[in-house]
Amino acid sequence: MPKRVVVESPARLHFGVVNPFNNEYRLYVSAGVAISRPKTRVVTYPDRGLHIEGCRSEELLKRLEPLIDVLKLKKGHVIVEECAPAHVGLGSTTQLLLSAARALLITNEITNVSMIDIAKLLKLGRVSGVGTYVHMYGGFVVDAGRKRQTDFPKLLLRLPFPEEWRFVVIIPKGKGLDEHLEYQIFRTAKPAAPEVVWRASFMLLHELVPAIIEQDFDAFSKALSELQRTVGLMFREYQGGIFAHYSNVAIDALLSAGVVGVGQSSWGPAVYGVVRGAERAHSIASSIKALLSDSEVFVADPDNRGAVVKIELVD
Repeated sequence: MPKRVVVESPARLHFGVVNPFNNEYRLYVSAGVAISRPKTRVVTYPDRGLHIEGCRSEELLKRLEPLIDVLKLKKGHVIVEECAPAHVGLGSTTQLLLSAARALLITNEITNVSMIDIAKLLKLGRVSGVGTYVHMYGGFVVDAGRKRQTDFPKLLLRLPFPEEWRFVVIIPKGKGLDEHLEYQIFRTAKPAAPEVVWRASFMLLHELVPAIIEQDFDAFSKALSELQRTVGLMFREYQGGIFAHYSNVAIDALLSAGVVGVGQSSWGPAVYGVVRGAERAHSIASSIKALLSDSEVFVADPDNRGAVVKIELVD
C-alpha cells in the first residue's frame, strides 16, 4: 500500500536578539518559543517524481535547490497544505524550508544528514537559530549567538514552556523586513551602547529564563516586556521606535487590556501578549478583535513538541 510523509511544524515567536550590532562581544544570542498556530503542514508522496506545489511553491523550490543538488534528490511529490503568512514575524520561511526538506530526506531515504546541516545548506541561522531549534525541539529556546568563526548558532538551552500560559497574537496590516533587508541592517548598523547590550543579556538570562524554570508568571511577564523594550532601543533607528510603527496600536491594545508581558516578534508586525489561562486569553482576544477589526487576532498555545513527522498509509 502506498505511503506518504507528513511533516507539521509550529510557528515561533521571537523574544529578541541580545546583541545585534556590537562586534566587541558575542553577536546576536536569540530567544523565542514555539507556538501551536499557525502551523506549517507539508505532505510528500515518495512514489512520485520530485515536484512541489501548494503554498509558496515557486519560492520553496528555488530555496531548496542547494539541498536538491547536493543530495541529488530525485523523488517526492511535495504538497504544502498549510503555511504561516510570510514576513509578519512568525518564522514562516524557516518552518516551510525545514519541513519540506525533512520530508524530502525521508522520502529519498537519506538518514546521515542532521537538521543543522540542512539549515546551513539552506542559509538559515545567519543571525538567529531560534527557528531551527523550535522546529527540532519545540518549547523555549536560546541560542548562543555567533563569533566570526561560528558557522551556525549553537543551542544554549531549551526549556519546556508552561502550557497553561497562552499567547494572544495580533497581526496588524503591514509587512516586516525580508531576510535580505534584515541582513543588510545587521551588516551595516552602528554598534549599540554596551550598557544596553548588558541589560538585555541580564533580562534574558537573569530574569526571563529563571522565571520559566520556576513557572513564575508575573516575573516572566515583567522580564519579557523589559527585554523587549531594551532590545527595541537597539532597533528603533531601523523600525521607527521601540516597536515598529505598525505594531504600536496592537501593543497599546494589549496593555490596555491589562496584559503586562508584551512584545513584537522579530520585525513584526506580529505582536503578542502572554496571558495566564485559556479563558482569560480568549476573553482578551475577543475584546481586541472588536477594537482592531482590521487586524488578525488569535490565541496560541505554547508548543513543546516541535515538528511532528508521520508516515501514513494511503488508500
